[in-house]
Amino acid sequence: MKRFMIESARKLSNGGAFIASMLLVILVVLILVEIVLRYFFNTSTMRADEYSGYLYLALVCFGFGYTFMRDGHIRITFLTSKVSSKTSSLIDIFAGIVTLGVLCFAFYRTLLLSLDSFETGVVSEGVSATPLFIPQMVLPLGFLLFIVSMVAYIVGKIGGHHHDR
Repeated sequence: MKRFMIESARKLSNGGAFIASMLLVILVVLILVEIVLRYFFNTSTMRADEYSGYLYLALVCFGFGYTFMRDGHIRITFLTSKVSSKTSSLIDIFAGIVTLGVLCFAFYRTLLLSLDSFETGVVSEGVSATPLFIPQMVLPLGFLLFIVSMVAYIVGKIGGHHHDR
């Protein structure tokens, strides 16, 4: 069961990374199109600036879980490097549980934000008048991917499974 959970988290985080990389490609293409239009045709999409912000937010959020699973987030190890591996694992579990609580709070609040924007019909102030719940939904989705990765990490630490995050 633990192995299944860890492998599932890894697959989900890889899926998030794939989506993030596709969004990065789209972002680059959008910016290149905007540059070409402005330079050669003296016109603009009038949406590139706004949408590039949305795309950047989405690619960062979809990369949360993947980055964590690959040990890419900053860790402060001055305490854990000076104690036994068992104590270090206990500290990691405690830190993981605290982090999980923060992530669950962030997930909940961003989900409420997205749902509120959907229910009230809030749109962007830009030319596109984009319904804001659409770009806002990537926040809870990204936090959910991070939560899944964190749960797998905690379960792995509790079970003594030292997987390559």
